Amino acid sequence: MRILDRYILTEWAKVFALCFVSLAGLILVSLAYGWVPDFLNWGASIWDMVAYLLLRLVGEVTLLVPVSLLVSVIYTLGQLNRSQELAAARAAGLSISRITAPLWTVATVCAVLLICLNVAWVSSSQETARSIAEQAEFASLAAKGGQVKLSGDSDFVAFDQNKNGRRWVIAKLSLAAQRGSDVRLHLLDTQGREVRRISARLVDFRKTNNRWVWSFIDGRDMTFNPATGELLRQPHFEKLILPEVDDDPAVMTSSLVDPRKLSFRELTAVTENAGWLPQGRMAKFTMRYHGILAGSAICLVVVAIAIPFAVVGGRTNPMIGVSKTLGLFLIYYFVDALFSALGASGTIPPVIAAWLPVALLAAWAVPRLKSIN
Repeated sequence: MRILDRYILTEWAKVFALCFVSLAGLILVSLAYGWVPDFLNWGASIWDMVAYLLLRLVGEVTLLVPVSLLVSVIYTLGQLNRSQELAAARAAGLSISRITAPLWTVATVCAVLLICLNVAWVSSSQETARSIAEQAEFASLAAKGGQVKLSGDSDFVAFDQNKNGRRWVIAKLSLAAQRGSDVRLHLLDTQGREVRRISARLVDFRKTNNRWVWSFIDGRDMTFNPATGELLRQPHFEKLILPEVDDDPAVMTSSLVDPRKLSFRELTAVTENAGWLPQGRMAKFTMRYHGILAGSAICLVVVAIAIPFAVVGGRTNPMIGVSKTLGLFLIYYFVDALFSALGASGTIPPVIAAWLPVALLAAWAVPRLKSIN
């Protein structure tokens, strides 16, 4: 590594650390303002409050890193440009792409880091934080004699398992009790036509050998002619187990939750089982999944839009470049929110809606990078 690379990285790291800590502090204060009163009303312990806030802060890392990277890159390059250090480096024969190579390396590392965080650490922190809040609220309701609805209990579940052609309708489902009531399971052929229907008063589900086993109790096993829809037979049964049915009940309950509240791991499970549908109710889950992946690429885009504003202007104040870059960044987020809404509604395919804002911003930045180089 050249001395210039170490110098640029050192200057960048100082600003990045300052931005990251400052923004993390603001977010932590905002979370505390919104959640501490609730935890106090629930009578939760200080440890539960602290653990919840820290876990929620971990979930905000995916927002903190790109914003901190943006401000730190534009400010560092602006300072180097203002003090004529960039001019000296270019006079020595170095191009802008070579001078900013360490910043591109940092952006690549941040993008990979965000993907890893979303897949593992952030997913676990979001699920754990949600569990802490739910347990505190349930304990408070139980202590006051109120009606407690356990986490994972749902009054009505309708879930299409498109991967294997199964459609579930369950009146009441409890993950804690591992039981459901008033159950209908529709088995469909490859053309989406019903060939069999299991209707049962109760259903039990247990995980055996890392596989879910569903036991239907007191019901009827109906067979249909898929071409005409005619009911062929409907024998009664006391207990019925279908070896091929191994759906995860947690995925069913997750499909009822706002996708913005789900972790990346939960989103992956829902979309893989329900199918990567570009339309309908599941489109918003597919949109959220691709949005998280596309959000990691913003680290590279941040550097691409920061460099053109930072290396021009001579002795101008670096904050002018920061303000221009932040303005463009806000426009990007507005466009991203617009396309996210279109993708979630099924107007355009979610995968296109997720990646198109990044592509548009890259198309704006690449010509400007060539012109200053």
